[in-house]
Amino acid sequence: MGKGGEPSDPTAAGGLQDDAAYTPFLQDSFDATEFASNALAGSHTTAQAQTRMLQDRIQGLQLSLREEVLHRRPEVLQQAAQLRDTETAMQSISLAVETVQSALQRAKALIMEPYGQLQLKTQQLRNLHSTVEILRHVIQRLKLVAKLKLQIDTKSGGYQDLAKAAKLLADIDTIGSEADLAGLDVIEADSEFLHSTWRDVQGQAEAALQRGIETLSQAEVGSALQVYFNLALLRKAVSELLDHHTRQFGSSIKDILDPKKLSAGAGSPASTPEGSRPGHGHATTKWQEHLWQKLGVLMEKLRVSIVAVWHMQRVLAKKRDPLTHVLFIDECLDKTSPLPSEHIWTSLTTLLTEGLAAAAAPVKGGFIREALTTHYPRLAALLEETFRRIVQDTDVKGVMPAVTAEQQAELIDTAAPFQNAYLGASLTRMSEVVTAAFPGTSRTLTSSAELQKCIARMHDEVRVVADSPRLSALTARTVGKSLQLMAEKAEYMTFAGPEMRQVGGPSSSGQQRNMRLCSQLQEVHRSLLTLLPRMQPPAPAALMAPLQAVQAVAIEAVMPMFKAMVEAAEEIILRLHSEGFADEGQQGMTQASAYMQALTTHLTHCRAEYLSQFHPAPSPQVPSFVSALTERMACRVLVFFVRHASLVRPLSNNGKLRLAKDMGELEAGVGQSVYPLDHLGLPFNMLRAFRRLLFLDTAEVMGSPLVRELPASVVLHHLYSRAPAELQSPHVRQSFTPAQYSLWLDQHSMSEALKFIKGALSATAAKVDQDDACKELVGVMTQICSKS
Repeated sequence: MGKGGEPSDPTAAGGLQDDAAYTPFLQDSFDATEFASNALAGSHTTAQAQTRMLQDRIQGLQLSLREEVLHRRPEVLQQAAQLRDTETAMQSISLAVETVQSALQRAKALIMEPYGQLQLKTQQLRNLHSTVEILRHVIQRLKLVAKLKLQIDTKSGGYQDLAKAAKLLADIDTIGSEADLAGLDVIEADSEFLHSTWRDVQGQAEAALQRGIETLSQAEVGSALQVYFNLALLRKAVSELLDHHTRQFGSSIKDILDPKKLSAGAGSPASTPEGSRPGHGHATTKWQEHLWQKLGVLMEKLRVSIVAVWHMQRVLAKKRDPLTHVLFIDECLDKTSPLPSEHIWTSLTTLLTEGLAAAAAPVKGGFIREALTTHYPRLAALLEETFRRIVQDTDVKGVMPAVTAEQQAELIDTAAPFQNAYLGASLTRMSEVVTAAFPGTSRTLTSSAELQKCIARMHDEVRVVADSPRLSALTARTVGKSLQLMAEKAEYMTFAGPEMRQVGGPSSSGQQRNMRLCSQLQEVHRSLLTLLPRMQPPAPAALMAPLQAVQAVAIEAVMPMFKAMVEAAEEIILRLHSEGFADEGQQGMTQASAYMQALTTHLTHCRAEYLSQFHPAPSPQVPSFVSALTERMACRVLVFFVRHASLVRPLSNNGKLRLAKDMGELEAGVGQSVYPLDHLGLPFNMLRAFRRLLFLDTAEVMGSPLVRELPASVVLHHLYSRAPAELQSPHVRQSFTPAQYSLWLDQHSMSEALKFIKGALSATAAKVDQDDACKELVGVMTQICSKS
C-alpha cells in the first residue's frame, strides 16, 4: 500500500511476477544477447513468431503499468504536491545562506587589516626578544670569559682555582648550547682561547687524578674529580680510567705470555728454530727467571690497577658537589651498574684467565706452558701473595675493601689449566713410584731403596706446596689417591691361605712375606703420619682416610697370624681347668704348672718366629700397627687368664699358691716375650689385683679396693670357688663348658653377665643348707650383684 493511496490490484502485480515468461527479465544478471540466443535455439518457432510474442508481452506490461498508475493516481498527486512544498522551502533557505555569506564577507574585510598589523607587531616583538636573549647570552658569556681569564695566573701560567675554572668553562659551554651565537665576531674572538683553556684544564685534571692515584692522595683525587664533575665529564673520566687500566693490563699479558717476545727479552735469538725454545742448563734457567720476573711485574700491575680504581671509588663514595650536594658515585653510576672496583676486578681476571688459558694450550704454550705447569706452586704462591697484598692495601676501617676473601678463588682459578696439569703430573709421578714399589703381583717384595724412593716422592710433593693451605689440601688429595692405589696394590700382594694360621712351627714364606709387606706399609704410614702436624688445615684431613686404608691392608695382612697366636694361647690357658688346684699337698709350689710352661713357651716362640720379624719390632717406644696388635694380644692373654683363673673350682690354699706362681710366670712370659707389662694398663692391674684377691678373707672383700680394680664378674666367679659344691657356678648350672662360657661372656655385656650370675645365685642359694660362712659368702656376692 502506498502512502495515502488505495490498495493496488494484487492480481495484476502478482500475475506479472508469477508469469514464467517475465522471470528472466527480473534477474540482476540478465543479458539480452544471451537471452535472444537461448530463445532462438530452444524454440521450434520462427524468429518472427518469437518477436511477436515479445511485443505482445511488452504491450501487456505497458497495459499493466498504465493500470497501476491509474490505480495509484491519488498517491502520485499527493507526492507531487509535497515536492512543490519542498522546492519552496529550499528557495527560502538559499536566500538565508546568501545573506549569511554576505555578512561574513563584510566581517572579514573589517578584521583582516588589524590582524595583519597584529601579526607584523608580533613578529617584530619576537625578533626583538630573540635579539635581547642573544645579547643577554653574549653579555653573560663575556662576563664568564672575563672571570675565566682572571683565574689564570699570569706568572705561572696555571690556574688559581682549577675547579672554578672548570665550572666557568662548563657554564660558558651551557650558554653556547642554549643560544646559537655562531657568526658573532665577539664570540669568535674568544673561541680559540676557550678551546685551549678547556684542553688545558682537562689535561691538568687528568694529571692531578693520575698523581693522586699513584700517591693514594684523597685530596688530590677529590680535586681532580671535582674538575671533571664541573666539566660534566665525571662519568666519562671514570670509564676512561677503567678502560685505560684494562687495556694496559691486557697488553702486558700478551707481551709476557708471547714466547717470541719473551725470548727476545731474555736475550735468546727467537728468529731461529733453536731460539724459539730454550735448551738445557743455563739457557733454561735464564728463560725461567725472565718469565717469573715478568709475571711478577704483571701481578704488580694487577695489584696497582685494583688499588688505583678502589682508591678512586673510595673518594667517589664520600665526595659531594658543594653546590648541588650530589654524591659523585651516584652521578657516574646507574642503579644496575657494578662498582668500579667490581668492574675492574672482573675485567682483569677475565683477561688473565684468557691469557693463561692460551698459554696452557698444547699448540701455543710451548716452553711457557711447561714452565708454568712444572712450577705451578710458584705461580699459585704469586697469585695468593698478590691477592693478600690487595686485601692489605685496601683494608681501611669504614671503607668497603676492593675484594673479599671469597674472591681469592676467582684469582686462583685464572690458572686452573696449570693447576689441573700440575696435579695430574704430580699424581702420575707418585703413581709411578707406588707401582714400582708395590706392583700388585706375587713377585718378590720391593727393596728398601724403592720403598724410600716412594716415601721421598710423597714427601717432596707435600713439601713443595707446604706454604699454601689451599694447594696443600689439593696435593694432599693427590697423595691420598696414590695411597689408595698403594693400598689396592698391596692388597693384591698379600699372601692368603691356611698356612697363615699355622703358628706352631717356624714361620712360613707366606707369613714372612706378609710380615715384610706389613712392615713396609707401616713405614709409609709412619713417615706420612709425621707430616700431618706440619701441614696446614685442611690438608691433614684429606690424608686420614687414605692412611687408614693403608693401615687396614697392613693389619689385614698379619691379622690371621695374630688371631692364631691368641687362639693358641687361649687353648693353652683352658688347660688350667684340667689342673688339680684342690690338692692340699705341697707338690708344685716350687715350679709353674704344665699349662703355664706351655704358655710361656708358646709366647717365646711367637716372639722368635713372628714378632721379631717385624721392622721395627713391636715396642711402646715406636708406635706402629704391629705394636698395637701386640699390645692387644698381650691384654687378651692377661684378661683371658684372669677370667678362667676366677672360674677354677675347687681352689685350695695350695691351689692358690700354685695359681699365684703361675701368675708370676705369666707376667714374666708376657713382659719378656710379648709386651712390657707397665704399658698394658688395666689388664695388668687386673692380674695383680686378682692375685691379692686369692688370699683376701671373704669378710674383707666388700671393703677392699680390689673390688673396684676387678670386673664384678671376676670377683663373683672367684667367690664361687669358696662356696660349697651345692652352690653351682653359673656356667655349670647351664651346662656350659669353660670355653663355651668364655665365648658367651665375650658376646655379652657386663650388665648381662651380672644378671646371668645373679639369676644363678638366687636360684641355687635357696636350695643349699648354709652355715655361717656360706651365708656370709652369699651375702657378699649378693651385695656385689646389687652394687654393680
